[in-house]
Amino acid sequence: MAGQRPGGVVLIAVLAWIGAVAQILSGILVLTGVLNPQSVSTETAWIAIGVGVISFLVAFFLFGGSNVARILVTISFVLSLLTAVFAIVANPANLVAPIISGFVAVIGLVLLYTQRANEYFRR
Repeated sequence: MAGQRPGGVVLIAVLAWIGAVAQILSGILVLTGVLNPQSVSTETAWIAIGVGVISFLVAFFLFGGSNVARILVTISFVLSLLTAVFAIVANPANLVAPIISGFVAVIGLVLLYTQRANEYFRR
């Protein structure tokens, strides 16, 4: 069973791919002028594209069982969780988005470290 990819890992990798594609597309849309949000520079758009490409590659390696990819995604989830906690403390009037973000990060961490996931990444 260690060779079989756990559903939780598949879910996290697919969500990472979707997020990566969204980042790449948003960066491209800003660069082409289709989107023109206030205070988003060309440099920010290029950074979004770069992060999107890296996220896409990490998700690809996550599918392949790379423990390095799992560690990178774990770091991302922990940073997201810390950001959510900071946002709740800094602006208690706006709780919905940070609570959802924190909840997703916790679920992601749990899914990456189930017994089946540990066996999958250990192989």
